[in-house]
Amino acid sequence: EVNVLDFQERRFGPMPANIHFVRGDLSQAYLVREALTGVDVVFHLAWATIHETSNEDPSADVTINLIPAIHLFEMCRQMGVKKVVFTSSGGTVYGPANTIPIPESHPKNPINGYGVTKLAVEKYLQMFHHLHGLDFAILRPSVPYGPLQNPLGRQGAAAVFLYRISQGLPLTIWGDGSVTRDYFYVTDLVEALMRAANLPLTQARIFNIGGAEELSLLQLIQHSEKIVGKKAQVEFLPARKFDAERIVLDTTLAHQNLQWTPKIGFEEGLAKTWKWMSATFNL
Repeated sequence: EVNVLDFQERRFGPMPANIHFVRGDLSQAYLVREALTGVDVVFHLAWATIHETSNEDPSADVTINLIPAIHLFEMCRQMGVKKVVFTSSGGTVYGPANTIPIPESHPKNPINGYGVTKLAVEKYLQMFHHLHGLDFAILRPSVPYGPLQNPLGRQGAAAVFLYRISQGLPLTIWGDGSVTRDYFYVTDLVEALMRAANLPLTQARIFNIGGAEELSLLQLIQHSEKIVGKKAQVEFLPARKFDAERIVLDTTLAHQNLQWTPKIGFEEGLAKTWKWMSATFNL
């Protein structure tokens, strides 16, 4: 059985029978306690900011992301949770890359508030393990994409590009479009999360999770145009200081310790995403 704590119930189909949904957020201790009752493993996926908004009010970023995470870890300890799996950010905790692909041992020099706070949560989780024996795993994903990703939001380039191209809406590119990331399909992320939860980890507990295929924003646009069958309207704006130029992750540790490798190639995954999106939004 799975308990889900979220401030809104977002779904595109019937809720599975084994899901218990608790409406709320991490600031509501009594609801967190309800969600943790009888739970062995916690997946901490909640986050209230994105790269851009985290810089607008850094103190608020700490208040709504870091402090609730610490409260969550403390409650996990009190209620006998066996393991916490935290989704950090492979795209922001490292900052500008010294080497490509980026290993977990790479210096951590985040250049936006999102990465700073994600890294702080990592450190607090490691502290709870050291002081209280709370088992943990940390995943640092690059850029996951796929069905159920919101194409109307401010993040998630794959989904946003597909939708806006299909509707004849302009795409906004910060910089010249040469910024690169490695994208990977959502089911590969789910598999990594489950392996991190279920496998006994004794040495490495922090893992990069990525697609091992480096794509620029311009290449992503080209793939999206091909799938949708329309040309994109692109607006170029000055590059932002908080966007690293290249992020491609070394996933060797995940392969060795989690027996994990991505299974869905980018073209296949993008086609699956478009199939879901076009059916769901009647495109």
